[in-house]
Amino acid sequence: DPVEDPVPDPVEDPVPDPVEDWELKYTTDFEDVTKSTENVLNMGIPNWFEFQPSYGGDSNEGAGMWVEGVDRVNGPTPHSGSRSIGMELTDITKSRRNEFNIWNMRSIAGDDVLVSVWLYLPSDWGLHAPSIDWNWYELAVPLGQTAQPFLPYIPIHIGEQGVGGGSGIFDAHVRMRGLDNVLVTLDGITNFPLPRGRWFNLKWELHRKDVDGSIKVWLDDQLICDVSGLTLPTLNGDYKATIAKIYYEPTDTTPHYLWVDDLQIYGTP
Repeated sequence: DPVEDPVPDPVEDPVPDPVEDWELKYTTDFEDVTKSTENVLNMGIPNWFEFQPSYGGDSNEGAGMWVEGVDRVNGPTPHSGSRSIGMELTDITKSRRNEFNIWNMRSIAGDDVLVSVWLYLPSDWGLHAPSIDWNWYELAVPLGQTAQPFLPYIPIHIGEQGVGGGSGIFDAHVRMRGLDNVLVTLDGITNFPLPRGRWFNLKWELHRKDVDGSIKVWLDDQLICDVSGLTLPTLNGDYKATIAKIYYEPTDTTPHYLWVDDLQIYGTP
């Protein structure tokens, strides 16, 4: 009798196969993207770079973005092609955050969405706020609202252990500020090997539902969040996603940088 090949063990919590389970709604490697204004890229879908002013500063001071390889050439080799998007926060007294927002996500992909993006943090990236016990960094926001009360809101936080950071040991958590405006931790892992000095993949699967919403998040194909039963009301209509973000407590005056490449947005067929 022929010997049958053994059935392989199932892979736990695999990253969704976009080809099988999803339909590609939008993709860019930023090769043909240009800047329309200081806050907007000409990339075919609604987007906005928010540079929140602090202490009376102008919203376009202290932070900025550029098309790497066109406007500036000082970052890493792009993940693919010859261009990526560079983001910086250089003066905390003028801007406290720099976020790359994709607007009208419902119009692009619906209430069930899979987003994949490649990010690059410098090799010496860390948290430096020694005077306070505030040690997380908001890397991205899979779900944000476009109108008041701006809830619910789901951010991905990277934390550096130790008061004020500096330990070089990181945690990764997905949190949620619900309709009650209380911030809770949904899921995450401690002692996370944060990729620094190389490109890494961030991927999330979001199901926006009034009663049984859910979210999964992967970093470099490692599942860090898998939570269902969430109240993610659709009555507010459209929503936004922040695919990359630099955000710091005001005592952290160190300049920070982040690069973005190869964005893909999937919806259900």
